[in-house]
Amino acid sequence: MRHVTVLAIPRALGTSITLPVEMLNAADTIMRMQSPIHTKLEIEIASIDGNPIEITGGIEIRPHKKLDAIQKTDLVMIPALWGNPKPVIRRYPFIIEWIKAQHENGALICATGTGCCFLAETGLLDNKPATTHWYYFKQFKKNYPKVKLETKRFITSTDNLFCAGRINSITNLMIHFIEQFYCQDVARQIERHFAHEIKQSYESIFYSFDEQSVHHDEAIIQAQQWMLRNYPNEFKLQTVADQFDMSLRTFNRRFKLATGNTPIAYLQKIRIGTAKDLLRESNLDIAEISVKVGFNDPGYFASLFKQRVSLSPREYRKLVRAKLFSVTRP
Repeated sequence: MRHVTVLAIPRALGTSITLPVEMLNAADTIMRMQSPIHTKLEIEIASIDGNPIEITGGIEIRPHKKLDAIQKTDLVMIPALWGNPKPVIRRYPFIIEWIKAQHENGALICATGTGCCFLAETGLLDNKPATTHWYYFKQFKKNYPKVKLETKRFITSTDNLFCAGRINSITNLMIHFIEQFYCQDVARQIERHFAHEIKQSYESIFYSFDEQSVHHDEAIIQAQQWMLRNYPNEFKLQTVADQFDMSLRTFNRRFKLATGNTPIAYLQKIRIGTAKDLLRESNLDIAEISVKVGFNDPGYFASLFKQRVSLSPREYRKLVRAKLFSVTRP
């Protein structure tokens, strides 16, 4: 049985606690509907002493148990805090030691906003990329000079340590975790139900995501940025390789090594993601959207879209505009 621990900390922002729980519960429900023998995911909210705590807005959270009662977990969710997190960190040093122990035991650790400071306090982020809420960038740099703060990224990931700079980014990370815990099909269903509610640029999410951006090949980072700027245009990969003084073979090899994806797969993800935004936000017809995202053949665009999203462009538009959520527990 997989186990998830959501930390309940005073002054936490409620959404950073409830949204992961809602998404994971929905995914687990879908999985059990598809496979009755599936073992239910155990999700527990834990506070330092097991007593109810008051979070931002005067809302009371009733934890399931004390933090030290949880010896082993698979995923730890650290919420965002309102205001300066330092006083809360000083007040609860046990949380820091507990996080370190869970990471050592193989748990994924995910922190949001200023909650990333708890992760930085452990020392696990030293010499590794991280992000936090933009308002706290300056103080974060001062407090944690060994951490490589990525101010242009909403999400960072390294060594099972995940940072989400803002609450909206939790949605993208949870879809990633759900795919790991369950399967791609369940993750896609959850994405349809939740992700379209988050009004943000697909490009900014995509470029921030771990496997696409957390690497140190500067030439490939620049190539990714070039492709993000030029995806609406028709171009050959040889053109991109030439831009950065590489042979096509070297470019393909370095790109795959750095990002985990081929250049073509990366470009298609950008184009399909932008098409999803246009289907949701605009009244352009399918052929117009196809051209705007770099596909001159609407038929090929529709085929690739369905392959990636499991819905046709028309079906996707209908779904996200209706904003239906019909999952019920069996």
